[in-house]
Amino acid sequence: MQRIGRYEVIDRLGAGSFATVYRAYDLRLEDEVAVKVLAENHALNPDLLERFIGEGRALRRARNPHVAAVHDIGELPHNQPYLVLELADRGTLGARVEALRAQGWKAGRGDVLIVARSLAAALGAVHRAQLVHRDLSPGNLLLTSRPGSNAASGAVRGGGALIGEDERLLLADLGMCKDLARSSGMTVAAGTSGFRPPEQERHGRVDARADIWAISALLAWIAQGAKMPAAFDRALSRGMAEKPRRRPADVDTWLASIEEALADPPAAPSTAEQHQAPAPEIRRRPRVVLALGLVIVGLAAGLGLGERVWHDPPVAVADDASLAIDGPDELSVGETATFTAEVEGVDSWVWTLPDGQFIVDESTISMTAASSGSAEVMLRSRTADGTVLETRHGFHVDG
Repeated sequence: MQRIGRYEVIDRLGAGSFATVYRAYDLRLEDEVAVKVLAENHALNPDLLERFIGEGRALRRARNPHVAAVHDIGELPHNQPYLVLELADRGTLGARVEALRAQGWKAGRGDVLIVARSLAAALGAVHRAQLVHRDLSPGNLLLTSRPGSNAASGAVRGGGALIGEDERLLLADLGMCKDLARSSGMTVAAGTSGFRPPEQERHGRVDARADIWAISALLAWIAQGAKMPAAFDRALSRGMAEKPRRRPADVDTWLASIEEALADPPAAPSTAEQHQAPAPEIRRRPRVVLALGLVIVGLAAGLGLGERVWHDPPVAVADDASLAIDGPDELSVGETATFTAEVEGVDSWVWTLPDGQFIVDESTISMTAASSGSAEVMLRSRTADGTVLETRHGFHVDG
């Protein structure tokens, strides 16, 4: 095959069960592109034909610097369609990781953060378009060194052996994506083994949290053999919870948990600082924390979050934004408690309940105590400049 429409074929980049991808030269615009052609034997299959064309539509809807751009769609003789895509000239992330591991490489925190931020940006665009990718895997993540029409702004900068400073991660292959706006949510098994969430292993209801499971599995795969903080493992465990309702509700919440887990630990105090007398507000802090219950000891560590002001209720503040929870400190088994979000300067927030559930943008939540003990609710948001705000309210239930 020498020509595909106005595109002159240079070489073949890869082939799968349903399509072949070529590196080609756009004779009219004088630029290199990737051309994905549906296999001729599938061109008469209405389902596969619609899926292939639907991939092009999905890529157009989910425009983002980290989603492979589609430039054109055409058709060869015998109803054989093709998509003209942004060229990923550095191969797949899967191939890069395997090549580096053969040289003894192990992922560092920076490598994981670049991938996490790039994936969160890509999936944020996919989910805002009311789509679920459903087939996230190392082979569907591409690397490009080309600026691209979608990369004018907002792209995550690379740096390091895994993704270079001149490279950009691209999410590709939306052929298996699910349109939530047109679907009942029920699905059949799909995706790549090892990166397929439990609900896609069986006939189940799929939403954006299926992709959160998959990107958590991707980060776990990248970090194999590397020494990471225990908080990182816990964040991945939440992302890969068996039940979707126990996972982060959206990719922003997921990314915030990953960034917090991988934040640099606070510097050890100098000898002079260790001998300084504590400021009055520091001496008062333990009494306030204890009044809220031992479950929230250590909250003041911060780790890159907005400043917390310790009074009743505890408030997280950053610039002109603030976050607080108003609610009871003590209740009895069987009693219903109501907690209120006191929010200023942010447009969206997420509650985390004691059982791991997430509730988005509700001003109040109510819960009935089923057993005695200490527990907490958490409220989390993000300011316009990306600063994470987080506050917690602890309470005790008497039997």
